[in-house]
Amino acid sequence: MSASTSRDVLMLAGLKAPDAGAAGRKATTLAVLRRAGFDVPDGFVVTTDALDRVVRAAGPDTGLTAAGAAELDLDEELAARILAAAERLDGGPYAVRSSGVDEDGTQASHAGQYRTLLGVPGGAALLRAIRHCWASGYTEHVAAYRTSRGLPAAGRVAVLVQPMVPADAAGVAFTKNPVSGDERETIVNAVEGLGDRLVDGAVAADEWVVRDAAAQRLTSDGSAIDRYSALRVAALARRVAEHQGSPQDIEWALAGDRLVLLQARPIVTAAMDVPVPVPVPAEPPPGYWTREASHAPLPWTPFTRELLTARAPAIAAMCADFGFLLERVDLRDIGGWEYVRLVPLGGRDRRPPPDLLVGLLARLVPAVRRRVRACVDAYRTDLPARHITAWYDQWQPALKNRTSLLLAAEPSTDDPDQLAQHLDDAVALFAAGIMAHFRVHGAIALMLSELAEACRDLLGWDDGQTLRLLSGLSARSTEPAHRLAVLAALARERPAVRAFVAGAGPGGPAPTAAVDEEFAAGFADYQRTFGRRALRYEAADPNLDELPWLTLKLIRDQLTQGYDPQAEAADLDAVRTSAEQAARDLLATRSTDDRERFDRALSRARRAYPAREDKEFFTYSGPLAVVRRAALAVGRRLAAAGQIAAPGDVFFLEPPEAGDAVRAGTDQHQRVARRKAERAWVLAHPGPPSYGPDPGPPPSMDRWPREVAAANTALLWYLDRILGAAPVPGRPGLVCGLAAGPGRYTGPARVIAGEDDFHLIRPGDVLVCPTTAPVWSVLFPSIGALVTDTGGTLSHPAIIAREYRIPAVVGTGCATRTLRDGQLITVDGDAGTVAVVAS
Repeated sequence: MSASTSRDVLMLAGLKAPDAGAAGRKATTLAVLRRAGFDVPDGFVVTTDALDRVVRAAGPDTGLTAAGAAELDLDEELAARILAAAERLDGGPYAVRSSGVDEDGTQASHAGQYRTLLGVPGGAALLRAIRHCWASGYTEHVAAYRTSRGLPAAGRVAVLVQPMVPADAAGVAFTKNPVSGDERETIVNAVEGLGDRLVDGAVAADEWVVRDAAAQRLTSDGSAIDRYSALRVAALARRVAEHQGSPQDIEWALAGDRLVLLQARPIVTAAMDVPVPVPVPAEPPPGYWTREASHAPLPWTPFTRELLTARAPAIAAMCADFGFLLERVDLRDIGGWEYVRLVPLGGRDRRPPPDLLVGLLARLVPAVRRRVRACVDAYRTDLPARHITAWYDQWQPALKNRTSLLLAAEPSTDDPDQLAQHLDDAVALFAAGIMAHFRVHGAIALMLSELAEACRDLLGWDDGQTLRLLSGLSARSTEPAHRLAVLAALARERPAVRAFVAGAGPGGPAPTAAVDEEFAAGFADYQRTFGRRALRYEAADPNLDELPWLTLKLIRDQLTQGYDPQAEAADLDAVRTSAEQAARDLLATRSTDDRERFDRALSRARRAYPAREDKEFFTYSGPLAVVRRAALAVGRRLAAAGQIAAPGDVFFLEPPEAGDAVRAGTDQHQRVARRKAERAWVLAHPGPPSYGPDPGPPPSMDRWPREVAAANTALLWYLDRILGAAPVPGRPGLVCGLAAGPGRYTGPARVIAGEDDFHLIRPGDVLVCPTTAPVWSVLFPSIGALVTDTGGTLSHPAIIAREYRIPAVVGTGCATRTLRDGQLITVDGDAGTVAVVAS
């Protein structure tokens, strides 16, 4: 490696506009403004010269990937220069921001494309953060973004390092109203604390409009800043615009009385890569609504939102089948975000009836009488067990067959009617899957609740102890990783395969016969069997088989970790056997009736529990993958005909609209553009946790018939274990949640939002994320522990973690905002806590 030079690390104070090619636009703009007297924190830049030299030293240029960039070696001299510059900034913690050469330009803004890491300590953590910023220039989504704008696939990224500002409030400001275009108005958005909570949509913004000397708050419940502060921020933004000679979009932070400028870039509508936002009103219907973040951490695309309307009739049918005292469970789009409401019989929230009237209601009100009768019939005929049997014997095989047939179908892109019909068939499959999904949910709720109640009454056990009785029975969770272990074993024995796997990174290809014929055939079979599944709950997100590099990374991780599925299965069997023996020891002196009650509940729960994850494969992630493939086929036809700009724009149409467009040949640009603009608004205006008055705890079940009380208590128990309770407040250095996977583990936090960040996960990391979809189970052999923002003890991440014997804490409500990438943390899956060991 050639020696490091003084141009590798430049202090911010010395940068000038011509340095943009080495320091990036973000850093040089801030340097120019700092010299002009604006309060910009001091800092330094690791330039693109350093990146280019490090890349050259890594070997022949074979196309660097994000994963490769994150592993680049910094020579001792360069590392010493960086750490010396950091010490000049008082030793941290630091804000580490990518500063792209093409960023904030007239061709592309790259807004949100590159990486920012906050609260980074010095030393090795700082060097690692710099590599992560470099890696963000090589991700698959950046490559797609840049090539669509006629730029080279990789983005040359410098890295700006500044001391963290201890912000009381932070946010953004636009010197031109981004909705109306009025340059007389400055829009100020603010949040308490760090501004990344605004950018990632974690909290709703306090929004102000400033015109002349008047400031008006647009939000009704904002409290991040007062009128005086809003005027100060607007004045700062206008001074920046005057200095730069064009309308500006700035980022700022307020620390005590100090108002700091963190970024500035021009507002050039033609060059903006996100559309000018179009307001989406939030008009909550009557009732109590809560954000459904466990499945929808982000707003749905129009395509998926319409697709998911299949849930309403399926949930209503489940409630009617089992006699639950719910009209339905409403899922509603409010201001672009999904909210959920439990709707009692009659459709309106009411105060619970006095216990003395319950008997009259059950006899005299027709709707209530029908539900009571249905509930009693469901118990007498054992509807839960019949539904579970139907799942294994009828519904699952039928869905599997329909899915296989549609995956094998290849509709002609030259035949619009065939394409549209194929999409209709895929949507119908998804609707059928959703109907089975919720019918099985109802059965599982009753059968698992029966075991939990028996263990509580007879043994004094909590849910964690009870779930040990079911350890190792969710085979669908572990099957993908177990099958992947076969490919890992093959790679371990063959140097050429091992070398290919080691070099795989984002955007990389699948193995071919030229690498190894047997491995390539096995890999293709794996992708057909397990890859044709949705990675998340959103149809616009890629399926696993579209990301062969991810499967190769998982194989590489298994090689690194030495994953042993047989040992894992034996451990799970031992846990289950031990728990059962402990239960029987406690029951040895109990009555025959008590022992028979336990045996019956255990037998039924063990038959039902595997269906919890099993059905996800066949009712949701499989059919959703089919729908995505069908939608993209339609999208390619629409794009080729010039009806939309790119195939992926099909997800800004609803399924019927997409089918009609491909049949009729109608232009969809305007509709897509408006919906993209609405989505931009929605992402900038996250909804509150709830709307409407909380109706309080559910009514007493004491006076209802025994079957009705048992069924509805079971449903509420089950919903609470899936969705989780309200987060428990932590304290500095400690995050609290629900104990979901036993054990303790200490390792580095890896905070990710979705599959775009999977390449950042290293073997042994603690995965910190909003939630996980079932398909993420393939990641679990790579990680040491799991922490999520949402979910309960029967949520998918909790079940999967237990099946992989990984300590897990779920339902924290704040982990992705509180924990920082690279922090050393201890996850206590027994206590439900996450402690920061070192920053």
